[in-house]
Amino acid sequence: MDHEHAAVPAEFDLKQFFAEIKTIAVVGYSDKPDRAGHYVAHYLADSGYEVLAINPKFGDEVNGLTCYANLAAIPAGTHVDVIDVFRAPPFVPEVVAAVAGMEPRPKYIVMQPGAENPAASQLAREAGIVPLDLCMMAMHKVWAR
Repeated sequence: MDHEHAAVPAEFDLKQFFAEIKTIAVVGYSDKPDRAGHYVAHYLADSGYEVLAINPKFGDEVNGLTCYANLAAIPAGTHVDVIDVFRAPPFVPEVVAAVAGMEPRPKYIVMQPGAENPAASQLAREAGIVPLDLCMMAMHKVWAR
């Protein structure tokens, strides 16, 4: 594994992570129920988190979730704890750049399986954002119960 990869560090407390976060922005939200960008988002919403769908294809609401065209469209001052990314790896650095420009800045960026990008992980670290490569749904099932 590349040392720049953002796999969950051994000392990272996933139980504490799930206890402290409240709002998750899902970049690459899908309206197709069989896509991870859909069912993971709804699992997290059903688990009590506020989930914001991020996708320019939808209006202000999609499948019961508040939706924004992109991260910059989230109203200033909105506190988002986690950016959960469902995009192909080549697009993830631009997502990290958008996250770095948010105010307040989210503490975490999660690259779902298949979205991992070592360069994006490094950019996140440089911006003071904790990058993680994990499936939030799978980890929540283990650590938040």
